[in-house]
Amino acid sequence: LDALPLNARLVLLGDKDQLASVEAGAVLGELCAQSERGLYWAETAQWLQSVTGEHIPQALQDMAGKPLDQAVVMLRTSHRFHAASGIGQLARAVNAGDHKGVKQVLRQGYPDLAAYAVPDITHSSLPHLVVDGGVKRFAGYVSGGNAGPAPVGYAHYLSVLHEMPETGGQDALDAWALRLLAAHSRFQVLCALRGGPWGVEGMNQRIAQLLAHRDLIAHSSGWYAGRPVLVTRNDYSLKLMNGDIGITVEVPLHFQEQSSLANRALAAQNTENEGPDNVANGSSRRALRVVFATSDGLRWVLPSRLQAVETVFAMTIHKSQGSEFEHAAVVLPPGLSPIVTRELVYTGMTRAKNWLTVVAGGGTQFQVLEQAIGLKVRRASGLRQGDL
Repeated sequence: LDALPLNARLVLLGDKDQLASVEAGAVLGELCAQSERGLYWAETAQWLQSVTGEHIPQALQDMAGKPLDQAVVMLRTSHRFHAASGIGQLARAVNAGDHKGVKQVLRQGYPDLAAYAVPDITHSSLPHLVVDGGVKRFAGYVSGGNAGPAPVGYAHYLSVLHEMPETGGQDALDAWALRLLAAHSRFQVLCALRGGPWGVEGMNQRIAQLLAHRDLIAHSSGWYAGRPVLVTRNDYSLKLMNGDIGITVEVPLHFQEQSSLANRALAAQNTENEGPDNVANGSSRRALRVVFATSDGLRWVLPSRLQAVETVFAMTIHKSQGSEFEHAAVVLPPGLSPIVTRELVYTGMTRAKNWLTVVAGGGTQFQVLEQAIGLKVRRASGLRQGDL
């Protein structure tokens, strides 16, 4: 702020109801604490109407508003999901801490919403969810009441994985890789915790085992075709950033010979060695590569060069901020944890665009959900003091 010239305009944009920052304080949350009430002066309302043509309802006008309130705008329409949808209604009830509203939404049976308890990670309902998307749990899918894409699980992107072109050169391979990455982004398991059987570590291991048992992937550990990975630290040499997601694929080596100079240089580093980068497949030699979609286009990377990645069949809700998935499955642990708060649950649920599954781990019948929405992060930045 000190670096800004006096004639500059500063715009802060974000969701005040999502998880607070890692650092101390909750700057946006405090600056926008009164945004739902509006608290606009009559002069502010008149100016807004003259500039934008929007009429400010009387309910959002109050001469008791502070100067800061005149500079705060709340965007009230979601373009990810409709407010009247099951996702929208559940997110609203959670965000408001409305326990009765949450129960009512879960009981009502919205076509885009599925919520059920899973007694343990070996229960049959878990493979139905992660493999096929638990489609039969959605009233909208069963009745045809939702016009959007059907809910899918990880079998969907793995089916695209096996459609790799054998001819057509690098252009054909790139087009297929884009389809593969898009297919993978349609479904994501989100966990509240990192450790434990219901956390990212346990769920990643269990999901890999389920997919291997169904012969959808060759292995459940190490490097294998179909393994999705999340970059956990910026790697400027590879031009990959923290949060980038890639898919491990097995391609014939002759494709690598037709790739760009930069990718050929990467491909050449380990082609003489058997190991994580190359596998034998019958009489032909094939190469394992991890493909990422970046702002600079596709990047094909040797697995051995990725030093800070983790399997991402499941990711933490914290890591999912800013992401969007057609179908998100939010997995809640059997017991309440201090980090399982209203903001965490709200953030996880609002990652879903068309379909949302809420899983109560350990068969707890959503007691943890009810307790979590009563826990709200409270951190003071001091920004509401005085006449801001």
